[in-house]
Amino acid sequence: MAEFEKPKHGQICWRELNTHNLDAAKEFYRGLFGWTVEQSKVSEMQYEEIHFDEKAVGGMLEINQDWGENWENIPAAWMSYIAVDDIAESVEKIKKFGGGVCIPPFDAPNVGKISVVNDPSGITFSVIQFV
Repeated sequence: MAEFEKPKHGQICWRELNTHNLDAAKEFYRGLFGWTVEQSKVSEMQYEEIHFDEKAVGGMLEINQDWGENWENIPAAWMSYIAVDDIAESVEKIKKFGGGVCIPPFDAPNVGKISVVNDPSGITFSVIQFV
């Protein structure tokens, strides 16, 4: 299993590709960059970890029916994750400083708590409090 260090508060720590065609994305990035992409050992759902220099640096996830009734209209995109020590406090600060909350904090089993948010200009990112 690839190494993963718990990041510090404020550190950009994970990148995740949300795609409508996971197999094509894996083939593309493996061929382009030589990435190792394999099923995560910390998640029961299909979640492909990206390993670079023996370190887990990101993941790939297929957009499907589990994403809600309009899942086919969700655009494929890369998501950046920023580590936080206290997700509830961070979400409140995001709102205080003019940002917004797209998806309130939720539990990600064996990982921690995640919230999808926006900065004041509308840029979407996620904050994550690791277990």
